[in-house]
Amino acid sequence: MLVHLAPGDPAQLLAGEAASPDYVKLIRAEYGLDRPLPEQLATYLGNLARGNLGYSLTFSQPVLDVILGRIPQTLLLVGTAIFISITVGILLGLASARRPFSATDAVINSTTLTLYSIPTFWLGEVLILAFALQIRLFPTGGLFDVGVETNTFDLMANVAWHMVLPVLTLSALFLASYARLTRAGLFESLRMNYIVQARAKGVSEKDILNRHALRNALLPVITVAGIQIGYAVGGVVLTENVFSWPGIGTLLVLAVSYRDYPLVTGIFLISAISVAVANLIADMIYGIVDPRIKTEGFS
Repeated sequence: MLVHLAPGDPAQLLAGEAASPDYVKLIRAEYGLDRPLPEQLATYLGNLARGNLGYSLTFSQPVLDVILGRIPQTLLLVGTAIFISITVGILLGLASARRPFSATDAVINSTTLTLYSIPTFWLGEVLILAFALQIRLFPTGGLFDVGVETNTFDLMANVAWHMVLPVLTLSALFLASYARLTRAGLFESLRMNYIVQARAKGVSEKDILNRHALRNALLPVITVAGIQIGYAVGGVVLTENVFSWPGIGTLLVLAVSYRDYPLVTGIFLISAISVAVANLIADMIYGIVDPRIKTEGFS
């Protein structure tokens, strides 16, 4: 309903501005846009029950094929950013928790808070201005340069070169979240009774921090990572559009611009399913990180 409430007529957009009213009417009838909304919904649900997400008005292809063609690019971008940000974020959180209220802690806290507060699209544009237009070290956007797809190794290197700026943009936001969550989790874990008992037994502070407290501190990190990975399938809209990355995010903007109802609804549906699956996987990982969580149901 929300998609249909948006202004604009997809039949008019498909037919073109100079199209006659009869031709627009023909297009509307061909795609079933002239039917009442409840009937369109019933038809969509019937097709969905058979695994058919509909037919894209813009690409003249099945919606599922269009979405599957963009998912690998989005997963490559977001997966790389999340891996880097989790690794660096946990290390920064550990460094901050090891020296609480020190100069190191203050620098890490202020840096992560600043990164978390910066709008993603603004940071992306600044990186393009600095490293693509001024220094000319990286490309302004796209997946790869035209002509390099003939050689696999050149293609991989070129894609990695194009990924640097968008990955940095996404990693800055994700990294701040993981660093602050790790620090807060460690501070809470270090006040637990089992930590006091470990200290009484003579366990070193390094082992207490790395082997005991960190496992509990990772639980909120896993939760956030699961949510972010799930939303990744729905596309990182701002970052992908700033860097012209051909993923789900740019596809969603294009579908909304052309009022491609089946494609927009398909992206929303795939995104919802991916979030549910990612959260289920995160819950299963809890049992590995924290043995207190019962996992018999997954064995």
